[in-house]
Amino acid sequence: MAIVAITSSPQKNANTEFVVKTIAKSAEENGKEVVYFDINSMANRKGCQACDACKKNGGKCVTKDDLAPLIDAVKDSEGVIISSPVYFGEACGQYRLFEDRLYRFFGVAPEDSIAPGKKVAVVTAAGTGGADELADKMCGHLVSFFKFEPIGKIAMITGNDRKYAEKNEEIISQAKAIGKKF
Repeated sequence: MAIVAITSSPQKNANTEFVVKTIAKSAEENGKEVVYFDINSMANRKGCQACDACKKNGGKCVTKDDLAPLIDAVKDSEGVIISSPVYFGEACGQYRLFEDRLYRFFGVAPEDSIAPGKKVAVVTAAGTGGADELADKMCGHLVSFFKFEPIGKIAMITGNDRKYAEKNEEIISQAKAIGKKF
């Protein structure tokens, strides 16, 4: 089982992507396989259509788009690294598309849902505030709905410096330590 590393920011090579890759590299150095998904670069992505087809066919989503392999990978994973920039106090729209699609795992047989105990690491970045609150909210959803096990979070206030994390040895050290927990 692999670790699924998810980036969602439209800003390439900026803070959340750098930290996710640092966590993932540390996990790889610890012998873990990591599979990467960048939601923003997916050309064909849709949110949950609320059709409830998943409730009738063993938790399988009928929407066939670029998010489908990501959702399947999360189900089959050992753990996930999730990330989002903070936009108006919330996760970016790209991340929300992913999170909404997890609906397929509600109200289905246990074998069709996400197995409890998967590890989760959370990365958020905000220009001026709200990173810690958003990280807790994102993690809270996975913990309360799917019984994920939190292993760490990095919530950055960057002052809108897209390279803030790369210049911050404490963040780099935290990211490496989180990666070793996978």
